[in-house]
Amino acid sequence: MPDEYQVLIVGGGPAGLAAAEAAAAKGMRTLVLERQNEIGYPIHTSGGSWISDMKALKVPDHLYHPVTKIVFVSPKREFEVNYNPAVACVIDIRGLYQHLAGRAVSAGAEIRVRHTVDKVLTDGERVAGVTYKNHVSERSEVHADVTIDASGFSRHIGVRTNMGEAFHRYGFGAEYDLYAPHYPQDTVYLIMGSEYAPQGYAWVFPRGNGRVRLGTGVIHPDCDNDARVYLDRILHMPQLKEKLRGASPVEYHTGLFPAVRPVERFCRDGLVLAGDAGAQGSTLVGEGIRFAMYSGQMAGEVAAEAVQQRDVSGVFLSRFDKKWRARFGRDMELSYLINKHIAAYTDQQWDDAFDLLKRLTPAQMAQALHCDYSASLFMGIMARNPMLVATGGKKFLNALLERINKPSVAVAEG
Repeated sequence: MPDEYQVLIVGGGPAGLAAAEAAAAKGMRTLVLERQNEIGYPIHTSGGSWISDMKALKVPDHLYHPVTKIVFVSPKREFEVNYNPAVACVIDIRGLYQHLAGRAVSAGAEIRVRHTVDKVLTDGERVAGVTYKNHVSERSEVHADVTIDASGFSRHIGVRTNMGEAFHRYGFGAEYDLYAPHYPQDTVYLIMGSEYAPQGYAWVFPRGNGRVRLGTGVIHPDCDNDARVYLDRILHMPQLKEKLRGASPVEYHTGLFPAVRPVERFCRDGLVLAGDAGAQGSTLVGEGIRFAMYSGQMAGEVAAEAVQQRDVSGVFLSRFDKKWRARFGRDMELSYLINKHIAAYTDQQWDDAFDLLKRLTPAQMAQALHCDYSASLFMGIMARNPMLVATGGKKFLNALLERINKPSVAVAEG
């Protein structure tokens, strides 16, 4: 006999685990299927985030490392922004994911690792569960009232159920996790330009105890460069030579991130897409973890409500779609528009952009990187950069302002 659950979650990342905790907390029989051998490995993300969100999401402070200085580097420009107290942080990825798993289990959810989804089960038009292969290669199936696809970039269920195609535009990132005894643990580097990150950006993120994540990401198919070939070049760039003296990699990570608009719809009968499976992260800097956790919480709560109301139709489940777009839809649309605009920057354009960016206040810079867009932010940017009035930059900012003043709507994948 197949297993029977009320809420089935495919994927043990932050979206899936947050969804599991939320659903189980409402009394749902909840199962998470994770294809990897353990939660939180392998690592596919750099882990940059924001302290305010970690606190809002009830993440213990020992799982993130605060940083107080951000240094921006373009081919011929460099400037730094200081924060006291810190607003940004670098997450302990494996520690956070395992913490979320513990919360989900404590709420009543069950997690099965090394369980690989094979096929989607349907009952008419409703997604009714999946078949899977377990850790000893036995095949079985599980039925569920609601299935949540939180499988990330691969979006195993969404693709199989015609909820949008595989992502055709995506960020490809590669990263060393270094032991770097001389690196200042309060300082982040964000690096732009063709030498280190063509049509993307590079980063150096300290995460405490002498550890540093150094990586780069490029956007395909905007360019066909391989992010991996730039790692050693960044490791030896002049600005980092002394800071990375004696450093050596102890881990190597790669990852993919959807660089598209959120998919057109997140729900159908018996199914919800959450996190990267629905392209619900910010394409501005490829940030997904906090958005995945928020999305997972919403998805788990709506799934539980649907089961309680005995209505798992796409119409009922689309409450998640409405909630998500009301909170994040506009900002994610703007992030995508900005990403498309700056991804094609030449080295000279990055230098020119830095001449403008360095005029922003620390608060404005943090607000922009946090994807907390508002008319006052863009008006402030224009006020601090009078030269925009005479350039194409004003036209672009006015287009963003016009988008801000429109209500959030569902948009097709871009």
